[in-house]
Amino acid sequence: MRRLPVWIGILALAFSGSGCSEPPPLKLTAAQRDQVDTLYLDQVAVLGKELDSLCTLQTPERVQQLVDSLLEARRQEEELLRQRYLKSQQ
Repeated sequence: MRRLPVWIGILALAFSGSGCSEPPPLKLTAAQRDQVDTLYLDQVAVLGKELDSLCTLQTPERVQQLVDSLLEARRQEEELLRQRYLKSQQ
């Protein structure tokens, strides 16, 4: 009978124990939590300003697109109603 190399057995044991389990939850100290909060709030402030400026720039164009879309839908509905009316008159 052929024996497998020892390192294959060691790898199999290592992967079988850790492959299906969840890592333990991260535990931060109070100082680390404060640092993470500070970094988060700094990024939110920067991104918030950028998002606000993008919104301001894009709003007129988006509103115009929506108005155009609604007008086109209404025109199509009106055309369908006209066609139905003409068919009913014949």
